[in-house]
Amino acid sequence: MPPSGETQAGGSSAALVARQPIYSDTMTVVAYELLYHEAGASAPGAALSSRDATLKVIADAALEIGLDRLAGGLPVHINYPRELLLGNSPVSMHPERVVIEWVEDIPASPALLEGINALKARGHRIALDDYSPRLNDPQLLDVVDIVKIDVAQQSRAELAKFVPGLLKRDLTLIAEEVETVEQFEHCVQMGFKGFQGDFLHRPQTVKAQRLPASRLATLRLIAALQNEDYSLREIEGVVSQDLSISYRVLRCINSSYYNLPHKVESIRQAIVILGLDNLRQLATLVSMQSFENRPMSLFVTAMTRARMCEQLARLAGAKDTGPYFITGLFSLLDVLTGIPTAELLDELPLAPAVERALLAQEGDIGTALKCAHAYERASWGRVAYNGLAPALIRAAYVDAVFWAEQTQALTAK
Repeated sequence: MPPSGETQAGGSSAALVARQPIYSDTMTVVAYELLYHEAGASAPGAALSSRDATLKVIADAALEIGLDRLAGGLPVHINYPRELLLGNSPVSMHPERVVIEWVEDIPASPALLEGINALKARGHRIALDDYSPRLNDPQLLDVVDIVKIDVAQQSRAELAKFVPGLLKRDLTLIAEEVETVEQFEHCVQMGFKGFQGDFLHRPQTVKAQRLPASRLATLRLIAALQNEDYSLREIEGVVSQDLSISYRVLRCINSSYYNLPHKVESIRQAIVILGLDNLRQLATLVSMQSFENRPMSLFVTAMTRARMCEQLARLAGAKDTGPYFITGLFSLLDVLTGIPTAELLDELPLAPAVERALLAQEGDIGTALKCAHAYERASWGRVAYNGLAPALIRAAYVDAVFWAEQTQALTAK
């Protein structure tokens, strides 16, 4: 999917970089596409048409931010404009990690094919984005490894006509704009190996379904942990009431991640060492991961939103960032549980401001959530919060991604 052409209102120029997961047929993340935009670009597509702007973004992602912070050890797809593909010395970076994409509307030419072959010789895999048999020159299929198809723009009958031919070429197919699990399952059956889209983030509500008592108890425990009026003793009691959560919290604290000189043997000790807010967060995340049979990437997304909302609030000067954190974390509850958010909130003791943010994205907390959601979707025109500069919003996102990945690895069973 090519980077969005939406523009960022206000603020100084900054390269905004987000990631979009590419899933396998088992719904695990196997790569990320980097979506980028130069904030302050004056015209739609300016970040794509400018060679310098694209180089700046690539440099930011690979050098300043670091590919590992954005994508861990996974490959990344970067969409190259025509200027970076031409000639026998096109721009190359981390060929073992970077898959180079180009958009189907860039016509084939001897110079383009020469540049692509030079990149392949350096070790890059090449992806043809937005492929359509009606528009593309067939010779392009001879120089690519991956073909990405917008399945929202093709009927099932059309896909059935040309997908088998692509598979016979031993090309890896990635379905883009997959919006439902039904679409995902159909694409799996057709032979697609990669999938992008919001299909995992769409709630699949089963009529008259009820949340199991054990999960409801877990959510109530999480909600109780957010009570700012609770004393140290009350927080200790809330965490200690669930032996499984207590055990996993202590196991995390005693891991090499914290590298403490002495073993922590009680929740009270943990509060003293970590502080109340950090203990709240750790217990909350451990509790959330007790939900089974959901792709781990959903928890990473929820944790990223939670951290980004918290960081945005902190950067804007909020004194209490806890409500922002829990709002981001609970923003995917309907997806994780299959129960509408409104029904879940009737069962949970959450602050009214948090409820309004979750139900209608209202209030300052709702604005932070909208900003986080827009950033993860690369809807750059809606990336704004309390007048923060684009560079600060990007910093909040990058911090959130890195923190979520580290925390998931720490708290996973």
